[in-house]
Amino acid sequence: MEYTTEFDEENEICIIHVEGKLRRPDDSLKLQKFVFDYHKEKGYSRFLLDMRQAQIIGEKTDTFSIGTIPFDTEQKAKTIPHKVALVYSSTNVDEILLENVAVHRGYNLKVFTKIDKAIDWFKKD
Repeated sequence: MEYTTEFDEENEICIIHVEGKLRRPDDSLKLQKFVFDYHKEKGYSRFLLDMRQAQIIGEKTDTFSIGTIPFDTEQKAKTIPHKVALVYSSTNVDEILLENVAVHRGYNLKVFTKIDKAIDWFKKD
């Protein structure tokens, strides 16, 4: 997995473009850590992970585990007001499961197939 970042100043969104083979749960946890660290370092609170060029590799149990915030960051998620949009080229039950588990665990996360819809979601707050 490789990723690059850019900052959309107009909408105040940190965009992370993910490419290559993304192996769940390990690479997903690396991206979660990046979001927490970047928020802490730069103060950004809106993150859009563009997964359209990533090849997702993993099982349903891996999807469940990445939707469950790691123990050491669970307290941070309750106190750090950031939103995360995941944009995939298409969605399946794994992405819907990820969103449902993350939301029920207190993560402000939503899955999209269109970047413009994700940006609109950020503008609502």
